[in-house]
Amino acid sequence: MEHLLPHDLTPPFRVPYICPPKDSEAPTTNEYQALFAGVRALQSRGASATMQEHYEIWLKHCRGPRMVHLCFALLNKFFFGQLGCLFGEEANPGMVEDFCLFQGKDVYLTTASLPWHLSEWQKYIKNVLQGESDEERKIRINTIYATLESNAIVLRHLSWFLDYTYSDLMSAVRTKMQQRTDEPLGMAHFACVVLHQALVQACGRVLGVEVRAGNALSLRSELPWLKRRMQIEGWCPYTIWKLYTVSNVDELVYGYCLGTKRLQQDHSRCTEAVCAANNVVNQDSPMHVPGEGDGDCMDVHAPVLTMLPIMADGGVPVLQIYKAETGRLSLVAHKLGDEHAEYVAVSHAWVDGLGCTRMNSIAHCQLERIANRVAALQLKEQHATLCIWMDTLCVPVNHTFRHLRDLQVQRMHQIYKNAYAVMVLDADTLTLHPDAPFEEIGMRLYMSAWSSRLWTYQEGSLNSRLLVMNKESYIDLDFRINQARDHEYADTTQMALSHNLIDGMLRWAVFSLGRAYIHVPTDGSLDAQHTIHAIRDRTSSRPDSEAIIIGSALALDVKSILEAPSEQRMATLIGAMPRVAANMLFSPGPRLTTPGLRWSPRSVIRSQGGYAANPLRLKMFPDRGDVAAQPICELDQEGRGLLISLPAVRLRQTNRPPRGLDFNTISFEMLGRLYAFDGLDAEFDNKDKSALCTKEIIAMLDRGKNMVIILPESDLSYRLYTVALVEVLGETEEQILVCAQEFTQVKFLMLVNFNANSGSVGNLDSKSTAGLSDGSISHTSEPRSGYVGDWLECRTWLVN
Repeated sequence: MEHLLPHDLTPPFRVPYICPPKDSEAPTTNEYQALFAGVRALQSRGASATMQEHYEIWLKHCRGPRMVHLCFALLNKFFFGQLGCLFGEEANPGMVEDFCLFQGKDVYLTTASLPWHLSEWQKYIKNVLQGESDEERKIRINTIYATLESNAIVLRHLSWFLDYTYSDLMSAVRTKMQQRTDEPLGMAHFACVVLHQALVQACGRVLGVEVRAGNALSLRSELPWLKRRMQIEGWCPYTIWKLYTVSNVDELVYGYCLGTKRLQQDHSRCTEAVCAANNVVNQDSPMHVPGEGDGDCMDVHAPVLTMLPIMADGGVPVLQIYKAETGRLSLVAHKLGDEHAEYVAVSHAWVDGLGCTRMNSIAHCQLERIANRVAALQLKEQHATLCIWMDTLCVPVNHTFRHLRDLQVQRMHQIYKNAYAVMVLDADTLTLHPDAPFEEIGMRLYMSAWSSRLWTYQEGSLNSRLLVMNKESYIDLDFRINQARDHEYADTTQMALSHNLIDGMLRWAVFSLGRAYIHVPTDGSLDAQHTIHAIRDRTSSRPDSEAIIIGSALALDVKSILEAPSEQRMATLIGAMPRVAANMLFSPGPRLTTPGLRWSPRSVIRSQGGYAANPLRLKMFPDRGDVAAQPICELDQEGRGLLISLPAVRLRQTNRPPRGLDFNTISFEMLGRLYAFDGLDAEFDNKDKSALCTKEIIAMLDRGKNMVIILPESDLSYRLYTVALVEVLGETEEQILVCAQEFTQVKFLMLVNFNANSGSVGNLDSKSTAGLSDGSISHTSEPRSGYVGDWLECRTWLVN
């Protein structure tokens, strides 16, 4: 894994190179070739292969000494075998020795020389390709692609087996199986996957091979051994989930090797949905900077009595930091708009010690750290005076002044947007050196407590300048983002490995921080769909603040949301939106019960049981005189529901009875192809309840209900996505297919998983196997489907 790390960072562990014992019962090379071929055959069989078959094919090789031989076979085939296949000994003699680290009698695997070998291979392969014909070049590239794809199938299947081993699915033999597989097999698999991912990325850049995450070549975060290691070491389940769900293999390994300051916290109450250790609800006194002054420095209090008249007058107070000759710091309040108009907004997570629920104060050592960074900014940019604005100092915490606190919350959007800069303080970023590479900056932010909080989304996305406090001063994040973009597509393969990390961190910065190149409407506010999508994995100590935070980020008037009861805040937020976020219709989670809003989820964040769907690309109103055309997604003016213009599929039964249909999936034929879907429970991850939902759909179809699937896209090439199942309100077929009204009125029933990875039915010799993780299609002599889907072009639906 050394190829992923800075030169000064030592790997936290070494992967041993395992030599098999010389015994008479050692499996032969042919036996392992048959094993790997058997795995590929199992994958091609799809649903016809039982789970036990998937287990047994590996389990019989994990008994006693055979496990050692299996580890050796893996390393020989998928580590050194891939190197030899790609590079070839004729290109780099003595290559194998470069990937071994000898320490006494022990031998470990190392990838420290991989960047150099890739650079040499790039030169070699370019010379070879230049001397070949187009057909020869195509054959060579296809051969490399086929080898990597075949290897990916086996490594992915082994990751499933290891994952099952570490879970409770095999609890009866769990202890014994872990003794066989935990370290040797898990580590061997880890090394093979990390190397495979590096070679896939390199081939993509040199040969032009498609290597997007999730395709046949790429292994996306399939490292079960490392996941278990992180769990044992006390990593937060929320951080592990983020890394394994969003990151690629190289990003995941890089993040683990960097580590995080959050390991020092107690994560025993944390879950995959929320880091409870970061949820600070009550903090009676300010915390001191760890290791400075032993916590004996005095607190600095905000001048609340000076600030209150400013807030009562409708203004915003900002604070100037003064330093006395004794070195003691103090705070002086000014009204935003006077001669002290420019200020730095400090963005932070309360868990890092800057928050206090009892008084508006801060530890002197904390304020001194902030003052040093602001002074560095003033000096660098030759600015005379910069005040600061920070929520824990400038928003009154005393309940007596709640009305003034609410006034400041209503101005949050403008406070962060109009600041001279926003400066982030987080325990993880404070470990950064001034010359830290961009990938480390991005990963530190990604794993930080700061990026996990709901409020910090708008704090980090609204301003044009985002500064990050590091060990000594600060880092201009936007400058570093642009700098990384300039070098994103450099030609040298030696740089390609770090570019993979840079690419991942750039994607995250654009998506989760709303930085450069994200779509921003002309009025300067954030796009609603992108906002709710970006915050779906963030959390808050106050669950009822979700709608307030979204409204503030979108520059809405949040006064009505603040005044609404907690259970009505989401409905109030939707009513305040000029254009409803269309992806809310397709976001899983429990729904609202408010008339006209029963299509909407109660929450769009995972910790509250929701999960915002991807943004939609919508049709435009054709006959409106607006200067800028607006998408059709708005509340009906009479309060009857959501008006949205999208394509759909109408379901109807055929005279042919379904074959082999169970209550897990429903298949139907449309446009000469076979599709499938299954019910999606409101909790969206409960398989038993989802099966009951599917059974309910079948019962409604059998009763002749007019049911339509509303699709978020006209493109049916996606493998699997979430769609809305609705019932058309009308009794005749003509009312469904030809509607003289401006819209077709429907009743929202539930969300369903739509499997659009379809196969041709042709002579009706195929059946859907939707519900499989790979969405594959198997063949049989009779059709499975008893339903037909009629494609409906884009039209306006009134959904309630």
